[in-house]
Amino acid sequence: MPSSKDYGEILVGCLKEVSALLEHANGISLKQRDALVKKDAEGITVTSAAHDEILRRIDEADQRAADIASELAKSVGLDPENSAKDEVAEAAGFPYSSLILSEMDKISSLAESLKKANEVNKHLIKNGIEIITCCLRTIADDPGPSSYSKDASMQSSSQSHVLSLDLRV
Repeated sequence: MPSSKDYGEILVGCLKEVSALLEHANGISLKQRDALVKKDAEGITVTSAAHDEILRRIDEADQRAADIASELAKSVGLDPENSAKDEVAEAAGFPYSSLILSEMDKISSLAESLKKANEVNKHLIKNGIEIITCCLRTIADDPGPSSYSKDASMQSSSQSHVLSLDLRV
C-alpha cells in the first residue's frame, strides 16, 4: 500500500496535468473567439472539436486527481467526503502539501479564466445565431420574385413561405 507521501507525489502530478490542460483549454477558447469574430467557419469547427476533446481530458484528469485525493485521505484516516482541501494537502506531508495547495489555487484561477472566456464565446455564438435567425425570417417572409404575375402585379399567395428550420413547422 502506498504511503501518504507516495499519494502526495502522485496527486501533485495529477494536479499539474489538470493545470496544463486548463491552460491549453484557455488557449483554445481564445482561438475560438478569434474564429468567431472573423466568422471563420472552419476555424470555429476545428476549435470546437478541440475544445470538446480538451474538456474530456480535463474531466478524466480531474477524476484521477479526486480518486488519488480520496485514497490519500483514507490512508491517514480522514473521511474523503468531508475533508477540506487543506486537510488532504497536509496529509501528503512536506513538500507535497504546499505544492498541492499551490496547484489547487492555480487550477481555480485557470478554471475561472476559462469560464469567462467561454461566456464571451457563448455570447458571440448567441449573437451569430440571432443574426442568422433574423436573416432566415427575412427570407421566409420575402414573397420572392415568383409572386408577381406576367403583367407585373402582385399575386396573392395563399401559401406562406416556410423554411424547414422554422419552429412553427
